[in-house]
Order: sequence, then C-alpha cells, then structure tokens
Amino acid sequence: MITTLPEQIAALPPTNRARCERLFFVQRVEGQAIIPREMEAWVASSFGDIAGVRRQTIIRVVNRFTLEGTLFNPLRALRPAGKTTSDSDLHAWIESELRDRDFFAQPLQATSADTFGRIRGRFCVTASNIAKYDGWHGLVVFDEPHPLHFNRDRFADYLDVALRWLDAAHRCDPQAIYPMITWNCLPRSGATIAHGHMQMSLARAMHYTRPELWRRAALQYGDIPRYVSDLIAVHADLNLLIADTPAGHVFAHLTPLRNREIVALLSHRADAAPLADRLTDLIYPVLRALIDHHHVRAFNVGIALPPFTDKTGAWSGMPVIARVADRGPALSIHNDWGAMELFATGCVTVDPFEVATALKRAG
Repeated sequence: MITTLPEQIAALPPTNRARCERLFFVQRVEGQAIIPREMEAWVASSFGDIAGVRRQTIIRVVNRFTLEGTLFNPLRALRPAGKTTSDSDLHAWIESELRDRDFFAQPLQATSADTFGRIRGRFCVTASNIAKYDGWHGLVVFDEPHPLHFNRDRFADYLDVALRWLDAAHRCDPQAIYPMITWNCLPRSGATIAHGHMQMSLARAMHYTRPELWRRAALQYGDIPRYVSDLIAVHADLNLLIADTPAGHVFAHLTPLRNREIVALLSHRADAAPLADRLTDLIYPVLRALIDHHHVRAFNVGIALPPFTDKTGAWSGMPVIARVADRGPALSIHNDWGAMELFATGCVTVDPFEVATALKRAG
C-alpha cells in the first residue's frame, strides 16, 4: 500500500534504496481531526472507520528532478460525491449527443482539411482542427462514433494515422519538429464532442512543457539514458512495473497527475518495429483493462515523441513518453481538479500499488 511506502523503500537493498531516494522525496504525515459526537454516525456510514478519520495517514511523493509531486490519502476517495450515474445513463447520454450534435458524423463534409489534404486509415480519417491551439493541430476522427467501442485493430489504426499526419505536417513545415498525440475521451476529460477522436499537434522551436520538463530533469540527473533506466528500475523495485517487454516498459506512476496514471516508455529507434504497433502493444491492454475491469470511462492519453530532427543531440536517448490517466465518473458534475492541483501539487485518491497489482492480474 502507498501508506507503507517509507517501509518499502527502507527494505530495499542499499544500492536500490539509494537510487530511489536520489529520485524521490517521500514523506509520511498524520492529519488529525476532532469529530463531534453528533457527526460520528455520519462519519461511520461515510468513511467506515471513525478512528481512521481521527488520525489520517498522508503520503507525499515528489520526483526531485521533474518536481512532479503527489499527495496520497485514499480516505479522500470516500468523500460524498453526490449522485452517481450508471453505464446505461452514460450510454444514453452518448447516444443522445451522437443523435443531436454529432459534428463528426460526415467528416469529409463537416470538418476542415489540412493544406496537405486528409489521411485515410482503415477505421478513421484526419481533419484540421477548426480552433487550433498550435499552428499544426489536427484530428483523427474515428469511423466508430462511440468513443469506448474500439478494439486492438482500430486503436492501432488510429495511432498509425496520427503518426502519418505528424509526418505529413513536418514535411510541409520542416521547422515544426516537436510532435504530440492526445486523446480526451468524453467531456469529463476535456473533449467537447462525444464522437471519438484523437488530436495531434506539432510545435516549433521548443517541445511542449511536460516532455521538455522530463528531458531537462533527465539532463539534471546527469544522463538521459541513465535517468530513464533508473526511473524504470525504481518502479520495478517497488513492484509498480506492469510490463517489461521488447516494445518498452509500463508502470503505475509513483507521482501521478491523476488517478490510475500509467506511464509507458519506449525507445524511438529506426530499426525497431513500427511505432504504432509498439505503442499499441503497450497502451491498448492498459486502456482496455481500465475500461473493462476498473470502470474507467473518461480518460486522457498523452503521447510525447522526440523531435523529428535533433541536430545537437539534445534529445539523444529520450524515449517516447505515453501517459494514461483516469478522469473519474464520466457524467459527474464534480471536478477532479482544484486550486491545489492547478497551483500547488497533485492530490490522488487511488493507491498506485493497487492499480499495478490489478493491471498485472488483468494482463
């Protein structure tokens, strides 16, 4: 459990413990609350254990180099969240949206195209985003409108088309070299349209903030390949590693931005198998397990790739970074971001050790 993280680290062999302590700051604190007698029945029914509310265990973990940090208190998952909705409610909402305002139903007629045209896959087609957040900003519009109805072949095709779009945009604009693929599934995650779609963007001059932050952290660590190797090794030492395959590595993140955050790291080599296939091998099983076994419906996927050109070698050894996170009940009116997450540090309610254990069982 995350609450025993200090003991888990202390029990590691000295070399492994030193590596973990070099990478992560870990602190356990106790929060205390005095509960009026009039509240005891409600506290017992809501949280199950009055003693556990009176004395709460909070774990703080900070990556000393990226400065991504998370406060863990599983008790917060039991806070009153109002009315919950069922899958039937969600599917009814999706059907209503697709019936009344599916702007992607006829993408060739109802979406704009990029200057280089459209790219067609077996199960999707590209469009140019009508309201761009960067000079190159496109979409992969799924043929299957329901965002949760995808199989391995469809997912691989979505990624293949996204990568082909990035390549086409770079050929049109050689100065645009920093690629990003994102997927916001359902409005809770930031999507404005229910119809399933991914987004791609390509930046000039400097990568987007998160991947650039990770690169600079690796350089500060002393060496990019060593940082990546040690980051994976620490998660393996703590039994958070979910997959260790020729395609890459997958682990439940020790400093997640959101609940159930999974990180996949894979090399970007010219002699490797096609990138879309390797990404699919790593990400698809995780996504389907989260959806099919852990009731995840709204989620975010972010895939940051190294630049198309790297004349100075500044990105040498930097992997492709894929991150997946749960955004909570798809139709909830309660937000999972607040001032603390925006301006201070992450607050997470789901134990990453439970996530890793569950996903390894599902695999």
